Amino acid sequence: MAGPAPKTRNWRARENEHEPSGLHVIVSGEVEVTATNKHPQLAEAPHVGKVLPLDLTITESGMGAQAVVWMAASFHKVVSANEFEHVEIRWDGKVIATAPVVDDSEHDALASKQAQAQNTVAKVKTRKPSAKKSAAKKAAAVKAVKQVAKKATKKAAKKAGKKAPKKVARKAPKKAAKKKSAPKSAFKKFVKKMVKKLTPKKAPKKKAKKSKKRR
Repeated sequence: MAGPAPKTRNWRARENEHEPSGLHVIVSGEVEVTATNKHPQLAEAPHVGKVLPLDLTITESGMGAQAVVWMAASFHKVVSANEFEHVEIRWDGKVIATAPVVDDSEHDALASKQAQAQNTVAKVKTRKPSAKKSAAKKAAAVKAVKQVAKKATKKAAKKAGKKAPKKVARKAPKKAAKKKSAPKSAFKKFVKKMVKKLTPKKAPKKKAKKSKKRR
């Protein structure tokens, strides 16, 4: 048993023209290994049709550091035009990855698309907001703060308006009563004094002499 399949990534299969041999299928990818002295190997397996199966194994040589690293794996084979449509990467007889076989023109177009996609992602990440947008955000924030302050002021004014009439209504009658009663009482006293002065004093009544009855 070969053990569990390792992690792999970035598999590509390219039909490339070489001189003087003609066309080659070049397969490349990356395999995760647990030491720097372990190397992935690809070997052609028996096949029928337009599928090229490649068996993946990992060999060990010399001394190396124990570390999880990605190692490059590659394979090439002389072929005729359009001999294979895709490649299968197998581990212990099981397919763990596939890659379509593309020619030079297709490979260039695919690489260009991938580069454009990566550049677009990079631009989106590094793009800074324009001055107009930042100014608009600041203005919106200031406007929101002003609206909140305005609402709070209106609520406070309403509360003060509701409480003020009650206090005025309670205190006003008392003050008014005091002010009105003071002039009336003074006026009454003044009238009484004037009446006393102007009214003539009555003469004391003389006692009537009793007449002696004659006998």
